[in-house]
Amino acid sequence: MKLWGVSMVRNEEDIVEAFVRHNLSLLDGLIVVDHGSADRTLAILDALCAERMRLVVLRSEAVGYLQAEITTTAARDAFARGGADAVFPLDADEFLRIPSREALERALATIPPGHHGWIAWPTYVPPLEGTPGGIVAALRASRRALVELPIPPELSSKVVLTRHFAQDPSATITMGNHDVILGRHQVTSPRMPHVEIPEAVVEVCHVPIRSPAQFVVKTTIKRLARVAAGRDYPAGSAIRVAFDAIRDDTPLTPATMLATHLGGAQPAISTRPQAPFIADIALRHTPAAPSDPLPLVLSAVERLVRRASAATAGAAPAREPGSADSR
Repeated sequence: MKLWGVSMVRNEEDIVEAFVRHNLSLLDGLIVVDHGSADRTLAILDALCAERMRLVVLRSEAVGYLQAEITTTAARDAFARGGADAVFPLDADEFLRIPSREALERALATIPPGHHGWIAWPTYVPPLEGTPGGIVAALRASRRALVELPIPPELSSKVVLTRHFAQDPSATITMGNHDVILGRHQVTSPRMPHVEIPEAVVEVCHVPIRSPAQFVVKTTIKRLARVAAGRDYPAGSAIRVAFDAIRDDTPLTPATMLATHLGGAQPAISTRPQAPFIADIALRHTPAAPSDPLPLVLSAVERLVRRASAATAGAAPAREPGSADSR
């Protein structure tokens, strides 16, 4: 089987190189769409392409957080142009753990027509006070978050797609890569049936919080992009509570930041020794220190305001929403 990954990224300079190198140690190809990064993410991706890795980098200037549309298009490209037999939609803070490629391929081969796979999606927490040795050392030291409250499956699983997805033109990946719908409406369209793949075969290890600065950038830009796309989070949701806390300069604690990702649940952190999920990789392009969050947030705000102004004036934006340019 040919296994590919697809991802939409924005302002992930601290982790994107580790993401690419690790996942390409397990996959046969990877498509990454940069969605308007204002930090060094795109430069890092270009440097990785120069190493002749099995990496395709695209750039999207679409306004708003159009992850479902962009990732669906990238997945179809992986099937059509990459010859993929299975595609893993991933975020830049997600790392595949595949103990046995042979066992994974056997599991994927059992997914029946008209179905997709669900994969376990555990959250891991690195030392938020910093770790000597950079992001790879922090990932190796990460511990699994133990969520005591039950959470719905759509918040605890990620999808894997087979060629059945490519053969159905109505199939669309949902926001967050948690499910597949048959249509375009994220709420009312029917769901494609799924098959759960055992955690012992494959899991997507998620590291959503790496530092307070990274959390501020991720939370504010994600919320503003969703507002711009007309898809704001519901009032009282965890991410809106976090956004308000950042706006009001309320101190952020590790528990608060992690609870934002887990929909408000207060997790415990495992103290048991755990085998690292990160491959034995060495980084060449990742900056030693993260960017100041303020310029990144202001850049995103300026971009959204310019697009809104152009739309109000009846002028066409520089690029059509949803367009992607190959680099």
